[in-house]
Amino acid sequence: GLFIENRGQGLVVGLAGGTDILAGANIIVSHLDSARIDLKPRPVSGDGDTGLGMLRTHYYGGIKKYHWVNIPLCLTGKVVRTDGEVIDVSIGRKRNDPVFVIPDLLPHLSKTQNRRKLSDGIRGEELRAVAFSGPVFSDEEKDPVSRKVMSYLRRRYGISEEDLISSELCLVPAWGPREVGLDRGLIGSYGHDNRVSSFSANESLLSMRKEGKVPDRWCLSICFDKEEIGSEGPTSARSAFVELSFHRILELSGKRGTSRELSAAMSSSFALSADVKSATNPLFRSVQDPANSARLGAGLTITKYTGRGGKIGANDASAEMVSAIRRLYNEHGIVWQMQETGKVDQGGGGTVAKFLAARNMDVLDTGIPLLSMHSPFEVLSKSDLYMAYKGFSAFFLHHPVQKP
Repeated sequence: GLFIENRGQGLVVGLAGGTDILAGANIIVSHLDSARIDLKPRPVSGDGDTGLGMLRTHYYGGIKKYHWVNIPLCLTGKVVRTDGEVIDVSIGRKRNDPVFVIPDLLPHLSKTQNRRKLSDGIRGEELRAVAFSGPVFSDEEKDPVSRKVMSYLRRRYGISEEDLISSELCLVPAWGPREVGLDRGLIGSYGHDNRVSSFSANESLLSMRKEGKVPDRWCLSICFDKEEIGSEGPTSARSAFVELSFHRILELSGKRGTSRELSAAMSSSFALSADVKSATNPLFRSVQDPANSARLGAGLTITKYTGRGGKIGANDASAEMVSAIRRLYNEHGIVWQMQETGKVDQGGGGTVAKFLAARNMDVLDTGIPLLSMHSPFEVLSKSDLYMAYKGFSAFFLHHPVQKP
């Protein structure tokens, strides 16, 4: 087996197959980051009039900001001190922990707020979370509320206000997954997008290794970071992490790792871009094309292209690639459905597929359909999750292209 970590925010899990790496690999790519509320570098502020200590934030990824008010939030992440010590922070996950909340305005006084557009109902600078509630009796001390917040963090974690500048802290929902519906057929949780794809791909590989199965070719599950903000940075799909991983495999295979060998290995590879997809919402059917939309419980999706408008920003997979995966799913009893994000010009989105295609790989989008994507409580079908596990296992085990 193979395990390569990238700065604690990306990884490759690999399994050697029956053919040389120069013949290519079967790759499933996903991302580990989810839409969330990040803290600003100087997050702590005090409101002297109310005695409330607040946390300034900057949202991460495409969210509907009004989703994130009036729900319990936990603070999680890390702080790196100047001496290099990494301090893990987690407040709100345990049952007896305090939580944080971004307070909305009561309906009795919302006349002016109600005139705003829905997208502007809660503004970015209004996403401030309550972190402290006094009382503060000192009139002489400068910003006593902020000092109280920092005093707590110093006692519990040994961090200073300046330490927060070199931190990665975020607010996420302070609840776990729950079964949804009387039949318990659905799972609701924060972060399905896209950890459910990473989980399914890695679980498929680990199960194969545990059972002693040898795939036709090298198998790689590559998990990236920063997809929700455009795949920028050294842990993203735009980085050289893919090339470095292939170089490592070439070395393990006794190759020299030349540019020609690297090019041959990547060009001969097939990849599935595993990311969640939009499921038809019965309350908002008008944004979907019924003939080309996904339904919860109808199986793993195949998506030929994503993008916006005229397929802008999409990886438009070849008909041959779609045919190969369709045949593979059919042969191994995988329930699947064709999917397009929504009606033309209604909106759109993208995945990391195009960044793998830039390495001259054949890539196809596939994934699990969700309701309420990018919200604090996304919903998927258990049966679709199982089909993802089965479909990814079949892709890893078998060469997707029909032999002549």
